[in-house]
Amino acid sequence: MTKLMDGAGKPVGLATTERDITAHKRAEENLRRMATVVRDSNDAITIQDFEGKITAWNRGAELMYGYSEEEAFITNIDLLTTPDKVEEQKDFIHRLIAGKAITSFETQRVTKDGRVLDIWMTVTKLMDDAGKPVGLATTERDITEHKRVVEEVHKLNVELEQRVAERTDELTLYAQRLVRSNAELKEFAYGVSHDLQEPLRMVTSYVQLLEKRYKGKLDPNADEFISYVVEGTIRMKQLLQALSDYSRVGTRSNPMQTVESEKVLEAVLKNLKIVLEETNGTITQDPLPIIIADEMQMLQIFQNLIGNALKFHGPQPPLIHVSAKQEGKNWIFSVQDNGIGIDPLYFEKIFIIFQRLHRRDEYPGTGIGLAIVRKIVERHGGRIWVESVPDKGTTFYFTIPLDHVKEGLDI
Repeated sequence: MTKLMDGAGKPVGLATTERDITAHKRAEENLRRMATVVRDSNDAITIQDFEGKITAWNRGAELMYGYSEEEAFITNIDLLTTPDKVEEQKDFIHRLIAGKAITSFETQRVTKDGRVLDIWMTVTKLMDDAGKPVGLATTERDITEHKRVVEEVHKLNVELEQRVAERTDELTLYAQRLVRSNAELKEFAYGVSHDLQEPLRMVTSYVQLLEKRYKGKLDPNADEFISYVVEGTIRMKQLLQALSDYSRVGTRSNPMQTVESEKVLEAVLKNLKIVLEETNGTITQDPLPIIIADEMQMLQIFQNLIGNALKFHGPQPPLIHVSAKQEGKNWIFSVQDNGIGIDPLYFEKIFIIFQRLHRRDEYPGTGIGLAIVRKIVERHGGRIWVESVPDKGTTFYFTIPLDHVKEGLDI
């Protein structure tokens, strides 16, 4: 503000010169705030000249390295540098002066008490008003603990990978042994059942001959004993044949091909025509799909499940319904009946070879049918299970994959 005077030197007014300093004050305020952020940051923030003399040292640097601001100002930055990095740092400074304004990298620093820290450092080249480099500003973050954790995790991952590899090798070896043992067991079972057929056939023939020639000519006990032997040999023949059939599911099979499930069911119903008439049974069905499977083995599945439903019927005539639905990557087939049902305690037992829930004089059979069915289903890459309520009926379910078949899976 300037006082204005007339020609006689008498004050006549005021002249003002006004300047907008809003931006300037805002900049000053921002600088004060930035200074507070820099001062209180947990990261170490420093400024040094190109000779290594420290000219700025915040609270984060004090906490990280242990030197107070007063100590830092009379200390060269080389004091924080590990001996193997001193020459490298000098070379870096020369390259930074001539190159990039900002760069970031990992390095190490030494604290006042001798600890070596892993540091992530960002370096900014400082310029004067004429654009001449005058020093360096650094932002330094302690990543020692982070690196330790990363190294520990890496070490654990390596150990885990080694253990997994070792375990995988063990499981592979076990699987190979299991496959080999399974193959040997199948061959053994087939060999035993096959080799015993001939001597058993001879025993059966002679026992039946005894029965034919001497029945009624010996005492009643002798007739009874002969009948037991005949029945036993016939039963043994059936079991050996069943064992042979079970052992050869995977080796006497046909290639997987397109199969019309409805035609398979038609063939099964023809095979079971007499039983259906004897039991006055009724078979209903939903539309059945075209699948990729072994046609003869699919026939075995349906014939076993429907045959069981006809065999284990209750006081009412058998009502059996066959259906299929697509779920995910599988066809789920079901065979539902209104028979005597199965106690849930025996849901697993019924699929075990030679396991029976009833006496032979009640329901004939070898007790191997469902075991063969499960083996066939597993060979196709599926699974089988049962749901049932005693005296109210049973439903067997089994799956056949839509387009993926585990050929030969009969372990």
